[in-house]
Amino acid sequence: METEKVETLMNFLQAAGQRERLHILGILAEQETAVPELSRRMGVKETAVIKHINRLKQANLIRETAPYTYQLNQDGLEQINHTVFHRGDSGNKETLRQRVLRHYTDGTRLKKLPENDAELREIASWLADLFEFGVDYPEKEVNARVEQVHPDFAELRRLMVDFGFMTRSWGVYQKVEKAL
Repeated sequence: METEKVETLMNFLQAAGQRERLHILGILAEQETAVPELSRRMGVKETAVIKHINRLKQANLIRETAPYTYQLNQDGLEQINHTVFHRGDSGNKETLRQRVLRHYTDGTRLKKLPENDAELREIASWLADLFEFGVDYPEKEVNARVEQVHPDFAELRRLMVDFGFMTRSWGVYQKVEKAL
């Protein structure tokens, strides 16, 4: 196994290889959850939960969606899967989304914006995953969530609307079930 694959797999196993961290990942796989609720469900102190969360965040397995609220980082898991198990054969082709995310993000943060529309659309779709269907988001909250990914939240907010992943009416945003 190549060095990069071994290091990626070791990092994953070290981060996820404790009972408490596996429990956190299991809870977050079901739904976004705040630290107090994780603490209650696990029967441990909040300080212990935060310690484990910091290690999981460091390994790119979870991401913060609001202060002290977390969700499983699907993109991070896909990136680990791709790095460790991708063989480069035709049976395991990288999708456009995977290629775009690998090239333009570090897993949780946007490094730069692509220039072509197909790649921009993938970035807009990825950003829209920060939001849930059927929830009204004031512009301030949209800005705060998107700013965690990249400082130019206004441009990214516009991209989600322009590509049809979000609607905007009177400063309130909603995620669209199916983009145009």
